Amino acid sequence: MSEQTKEKIFQGVLSLAQQGVPLYEVKVQAIATAAGLGKGTLYEYFSSKEEILAATMLWCMERELGALEEQLDAGTSFESKLENAQTFVVKMLLERGSSYRVIAAALTAPRGSSELPQQARRPLEQCKQRLLGLIQCMIDTGRGEGRIGPSCSDEYCHYVMKAAMLSVCAVQSCEGEAGLNRSAAHVRDMICKALA
Repeated sequence: MSEQTKEKIFQGVLSLAQQGVPLYEVKVQAIATAAGLGKGTLYEYFSSKEEILAATMLWCMERELGALEEQLDAGTSFESKLENAQTFVVKMLLERGSSYRVIAAALTAPRGSSELPQQARRPLEQCKQRLLGLIQCMIDTGRGEGRIGPSCSDEYCHYVMKAAMLSVCAVQSCEGEAGLNRSAAHVRDMICKALA
């Protein structure tokens, strides 16, 4: 399977999502046209539109996780890793978030298949585990610096970190970029206080 051709297909889906096309209604031909490929080429790689959408979402997730890993590796302290993670989430939401939401919505649309294609389930679980591993590395850094109290379990720390990142998503939805920039330091402060 040509990685270049697959990337063209994924970029075609993202292009349609950025244009506001409802992907749960889109035809494979529209994806092929947006990718600059023939419809038959798409069927050489995927057996259905749902497989194309699931593969696109996984491709996006893997790219984002790789970029997040780089951001976290650039941080030297617990707080700098938190700041880098926040900055990453904000940038992703502002630059690519709407496209990802459209793809996710298309995968669960009532008119389409409500189940993720089987071949996407294991890679999706691997992405989830990879993300949890990144969060754990941040927690380990915080513990090593004495920023996380001994009474805080890993489970609690994961909960706090995930809730804080979800709050970043909520602020972006409600207040836009200005709200995100204004609240970033407050969210980091809340995390540090909750984990002390």
